[in-house]
Amino acid sequence: MATFTHDGRTIGYSVNGEGPVILAFHGTTQMGNAWDQVRTLCSEPRTWVSFEFPGSGESSMPVSPIELDDIVDDALALMTHLGHENFHVVGYSLGAVTALHTAATAPARTLTVTSLCGWSQSDARMRLTFDLWRKLIAIGPDVFMRYALVDGYTVGTLSVLEPMAEGAIAMASAAVQPGSDAHLDLDIRVDIEDDLQAITSPCLVIGGIEDRWVDISKSRHIASVVRESTLVELPAGHLVIGELAGDIAQLITAHTAS
Repeated sequence: MATFTHDGRTIGYSVNGEGPVILAFHGTTQMGNAWDQVRTLCSEPRTWVSFEFPGSGESSMPVSPIELDDIVDDALALMTHLGHENFHVVGYSLGAVTALHTAATAPARTLTVTSLCGWSQSDARMRLTFDLWRKLIAIGPDVFMRYALVDGYTVGTLSVLEPMAEGAIAMASAAVQPGSDAHLDLDIRVDIEDDLQAITSPCLVIGGIEDRWVDISKSRHIASVVRESTLVELPAGHLVIGELAGDIAQLITAHTAS
């Protein structure tokens, strides 16, 4: 990973591949490698710029609550620094919220936008869920990941993972990022409803039909409001980025080729 400093904040990022440029945002508790499996499965070359949220990877820890405007400002400054005036934007979970906010903030620079398990407003169930995550992580990342494994995957995937569950929990626990509590604080406060009508770039909206954390209705709502949007519903839970990485890679490859 490399680093870039903007407005006193250190941003971790990586650049992989060649061809059309994609700015990628990861989800809560994650770091820049969250998109690696999808990236390597794309059938056509793309340049992936993976941005790391405050407190993730090489990015500095936040000293105050994280704001979407600051993240997008940092991301746009990074892309300018790298010489990319126009680019595609993809995001997963909280990263999808950020990707949509980027598309609304910088429409002239956004070629397309992809929202994977995104939402525009946190509702009561989501706020209580994210608060539960904060409490579980405070007890221990392993406790949180034991819950996340059960609630984030479908039964089919869990049937495959069950014999190796303890190893998977241990590995995933070690990857929970120091800034996760700040990410979750932002998750609780998400409200980008006004952004949706400002998005003019072609928008691919992907949701998991069995998503227990970000209900599929959230993706359906985004697709119903964003003018030029396509909705794809996949048979997966919120951890679809791991369950169906190949399907997501195929969808993003096609969307960013348009």
